[in-house]
Amino acid sequence: MLKRIRRAIEYFLTLSKGERRGIIVLVILILLATAAYFLLPFFIKQGSKDYKKFEQEIGSFREEQQKLHDSAYIIRLQNTGEIDRDLASQKIKPFNFDPNKLPEEAWEALGLTEKQIKSIKKYEAKGGTFRSKKDVKKMYAISEAEYELLEPYIKIKSRFKAKEEKNLGKKNWSPNYSYIEINKADSSQLVSHLKLAPWLAVRVIKYRNLLGGFYQKQQLTEVYGFDSIALVKRKKVIRVDETLIHKLDLNNSTFKQLVRHPYISYELTKYIVNTRKSKGNYNSIEQLKESPLVSESIFFKLKPYLKVGE
Repeated sequence: MLKRIRRAIEYFLTLSKGERRGIIVLVILILLATAAYFLLPFFIKQGSKDYKKFEQEIGSFREEQQKLHDSAYIIRLQNTGEIDRDLASQKIKPFNFDPNKLPEEAWEALGLTEKQIKSIKKYEAKGGTFRSKKDVKKMYAISEAEYELLEPYIKIKSRFKAKEEKNLGKKNWSPNYSYIEINKADSSQLVSHLKLAPWLAVRVIKYRNLLGGFYQKQQLTEVYGFDSIALVKRKKVIRVDETLIHKLDLNNSTFKQLVRHPYISYELTKYIVNTRKSKGNYNSIEQLKESPLVSESIFFKLKPYLKVGE
């Protein structure tokens, strides 16, 4: 053993000065790399929480991607008529409806796909009508599982009954409306409580979501298909809870969020965003009155939907 060490030392000493320096540097680098391997975990221990957060974000992203994949898979099964009862129950959201000339958005609210709806509308365009529930069952676009879920909610008026109602006149018809809070009701409640057509109930919900909620009953007449006559008939049973309104923050809402609101024009959105950049945050919503784009009537409409944050 001693002889080997002596030979190694003698060999090292016989090397040139540059070769000896190279070996020394190489040995130092090896020692540093070894030390780093053992010491590095102690230095990065504080960042372990961030790493866990990163793992959680990756997990959430994968879950969202899986949901999208599952949704696309279910739609594909719907379009091919191969969907089973369990999956159909996830997509189909039934409410009472008459399939004859039912608007596309109502079919969509029921849970049908775009391809299925096009097939139904093509059938109607060729003069097809639904005289009974069995006619709906015969539709190639609707699977057996979907029909079973929809069947109890199909309400087709007979021609004789429709004529009879027409002859009686609207004055003799007094529907039994029920009290309802308009800012938290879903489409099925609008149908059952206010006796709205399913397609109109869907429109009311969509417009309410765009607004952020209603602050007065009269706003319902802004929904296409919901005229003043329809409001007068139902006005007494409609309640409006203004505390449920979702407000836009003048200082923190994005351009896209502001311009989507039905009462905020593109020009006013630019004014709000540019004012924030040039003059700083708003101290109160009253400052909007300084804009030539905001009249008293416009401000009155906007006021319930705006707030000022830090």
